[in-house]
Amino acid sequence: MPLYPILDTAQLHGHPLEDVLAAAMDGGAAWIQIRHKADFTRDFLKTLEACAKRKRDLILNDRADYAALFGLGLHVGQTDLPAAAAREIIGPNAILGLSTHNAAQLAAAQNLPVSYLAIGPIFATQSKANPDPVVGLQTFQSRHPLVAIGGITLDNAGPVLSSGIEKVAVISALWQAPYTLKSFSDNVTRWQHHLNSFKGSASSTPP
Repeated sequence: MPLYPILDTAQLHGHPLEDVLAAAMDGGAAWIQIRHKADFTRDFLKTLEACAKRKRDLILNDRADYAALFGLGLHVGQTDLPAAAAREIIGPNAILGLSTHNAAQLAAAQNLPVSYLAIGPIFATQSKANPDPVVGLQTFQSRHPLVAIGGITLDNAGPVLSSGIEKVAVISALWQAPYTLKSFSDNVTRWQHHLNSFKGSASSTPP
C-alpha cells in the first residue's frame, strides 16, 4: 500500500490515539507511524502498549528503547540514534526507517541497515515546527524503498509517485472538518484508492 499515515499525537483533534490507530487500520493503512514529541509518561506508555497489541508492525518515531520494549518498528532522523545502533536495539526483523533531506544524506544512507528511507520535505509543510529546506520534485534513486514526506496532497501525490517513490507519508492532509474518526478513516481509504489507481495506471503505461 503506497499510503503511510503518520499519527502525530499533537494533531489528533481530541481523539484518543488508540481510536485514531483503529480508524487508520479500518481505512486500509498498512504501515502506520506514531509520532510523539511530548513526554513519554506512564499513561502514554500504557496507550502505546495497547496500540502495539493492536498492530505489531506499528512504527514509532525516535525512541528505539520503547520500540524494542513493545516490539515495534522505528523511524529515526539525522540527529537521532544512528541507524546501525538503532538496528542493534530493535533487532534484525523490525521495520527501520531513516529521514533524509537532500541528495548527500540520501547517498550516505544507501549502505545502512534500514528498511526504507524517507526523503523530504518534498513541498512546503506545516506539520513540523522547523522543517528542512524543500527538496522539490526530482528523480530519486535508492537501493532502499523511498517514502516521500512533506506537503503532499491528493493533487500532487501522482507526480511524487512518478519520481521513484514507493510510499507517501501524510499527516495533516488526512484530517478534514468535521475531524471525526469516520472522516479520517474515509480519507485514508480515499487516499489508498487514489494512490493505487495512479500506480496501476502508471505501471500499465507502455515505455
